[in-house]
Amino acid sequence: MKRVRRLLAATASLALTVTLLTLGGSPIATASINGKGTGPAGAMPMTPDNPAGTEWLNDCLGSTEAHEPDGRIYNRFKWCQKYEIVGKYYKIENDRRVLKGINTIRGQAAAIGYNNARATRVFFRAETGSVDYDVWSILEKRLTAPKLKLEIDAQCVPGTDQPASATCGVGRSPAKMEWAQWSNFSNWVYWDVSSVGGEGDDKVAFHKWRIAADGASPGYEVTIERGQGPPIGIRCDSADYFNDKDGSYPHACVYTAVLPFLTYDSAHPDIRQHIRDAQNAPATDGVTYPKENHPKKIPGKWSATAASRGAPLHRVVSRKQGGAIAAANEGTRLSACGRTGGLNPWSPNYDATTGLPPYNTDVDDCDEYPFSSTFEGASSVDWDFSVRNINYSENRSAGTKLNNFYVNDRILAWPEDDPFWVNVN
Repeated sequence: MKRVRRLLAATASLALTVTLLTLGGSPIATASINGKGTGPAGAMPMTPDNPAGTEWLNDCLGSTEAHEPDGRIYNRFKWCQKYEIVGKYYKIENDRRVLKGINTIRGQAAAIGYNNARATRVFFRAETGSVDYDVWSILEKRLTAPKLKLEIDAQCVPGTDQPASATCGVGRSPAKMEWAQWSNFSNWVYWDVSSVGGEGDDKVAFHKWRIAADGASPGYEVTIERGQGPPIGIRCDSADYFNDKDGSYPHACVYTAVLPFLTYDSAHPDIRQHIRDAQNAPATDGVTYPKENHPKKIPGKWSATAASRGAPLHRVVSRKQGGAIAAANEGTRLSACGRTGGLNPWSPNYDATTGLPPYNTDVDDCDEYPFSSTFEGASSVDWDFSVRNINYSENRSAGTKLNNFYVNDRILAWPEDDPFWVNVN
């Protein structure tokens, strides 16, 4: 089928959708690891390891990436880091700046994004007993160095990513204690980095925050190594179309330095095989339907290596919410599946030689890839697609998994800025 026919199908479906809306439709505005930060509409925890020993934090802090300057983005809602804070204390003697001593302490940091508010909670604690005093005289090491002050704070970082219509703020004051007190204090301190305003119907805003340390103490000049941590990027929104069986999540902040991908594994063997064939063998040899008169080009393949990664997918507003693209995708899918009715069940776009062969509709659904909820779906004029009959139970379970992925990874229906991929390896 020529691409112009797919374009006409999309245009016809768009016109139908516009007509329905004109007649009184009320579309919702367009715009991990259970990624959801807190679960259904709950308060944020007072510690990131609540309950104690939670696997995500141990796994995150135990990774190599946690020791790197930017820390580790564990998923779209969680971040962690381990590092040392080094304070070098000086005095002016005979017009010279003389190093008197060095205080060092190991710290842990973590953050969890809210899923019911435009904020992320940032946590910090020192590792118990990790403080060390160096260079100081024996007497100063006992009486002076432990009593100097160390202040820890979370700060918003101004940047070009932040739209003029949005503001970033931090709740709670800095946490300030003596170095010795930090070393004996096993609890977490925390701050909420919050967002107000944003662009578009989803009120999208990009911000950056960091953890900062200050060792200022009377009588000393001090230099804090890693006094300002690297900026950590978040994206906040007020999209109102995130729902699952546990509830609704109309506001959230997620971490942007991660590429989201959905994995189908052995729980969905036929779905996995269909997607694998579509991504890896989209030729005109009958491996995928519908048959086309050109080699197929199908996006969305995930790979950890950028060079072998396919073009991404982008979520669109669903048909139930008035999405014209999703409606056009569904119309084209039904034609390729032979489910449009009439003397030629494949009309208007496909026929018995190009569409999916007949199948038992009592036990199978007609599955499509890319998903109908994506910009690259069946009606796309730039991309091809594949349909296959799949047992209805597995197909509908896979659909639930897709919706959970959208919620857990907070995939916006905002095509330009929220790409994702599908992994079947």
